[in-house]
Amino acid sequence: MEGTNRMSVMGTPLEAITVEPGTSLLISGPTLTGKRRLLYELLASAPRRRERATILTTTRKRADTIAREYEAVSGGGDGGAGRAERSGGSDELAIVDCVGRLSGFDPDREQPNRRYVSSPGDLTGVGIAVTEFMRRQYEAGTETRVGVHSLSTMLMYTELRRLFQFLHVLTGRIANCEFSGVFVADDDVVDDRDFAILKQPFDAVLELRETDDGREYRIRGEYDGPRRWTTLDTRF
Repeated sequence: MEGTNRMSVMGTPLEAITVEPGTSLLISGPTLTGKRRLLYELLASAPRRRERATILTTTRKRADTIAREYEAVSGGGDGGAGRAERSGGSDELAIVDCVGRLSGFDPDREQPNRRYVSSPGDLTGVGIAVTEFMRRQYEAGTETRVGVHSLSTMLMYTELRRLFQFLHVLTGRIANCEFSGVFVADDDVVDDRDFAILKQPFDAVLELRETDDGREYRIRGEYDGPRRWTTLDTRF
């Protein structure tokens, strides 16, 4: 797709993977296998051709923590090694926080790029907040990436059927807007039957695993990329 804004992790074996506009990728693997860092890298790695935005939904860490971590990867800090070269424009970060109020944090007022919902199971609240941010960026003509961490946490608070419906709607909106989506799930806390259902709304799945020689990944679905287990960059 010439002239479009693809997302990939440059300078690593993952540079072969691109998240095309209008598609959504699921990153799956056991806990503590670098999925959150990989999410940040994929969201941050697209070349900047004009103003762009990232919309992140977090179910495990508060918005301020997520903002610091993401900015360290995307260029707001010193941890941006491996991201693609960028030039011009600005990068707006919007966060939907599903954990702050659950842990007792109650902001005095909503910030323009922050929304707080009651829990990871409040899919209605998450959907309203994400849709608000997406509509704003769509109307502005902004290149936008949508990230969610993590679906397995959401599944602890809601039924599989409701989560599947939520994902079906959200990935459909991402496709209609020609945005890009990256989602994360721990596959070792979801049974195989439920996980097979959870994967259905996505265009591709990037699977991670831990071995004696380090972390490996492979691609399942419509994306180009290695179908066999391949060594992953050591920083993930």
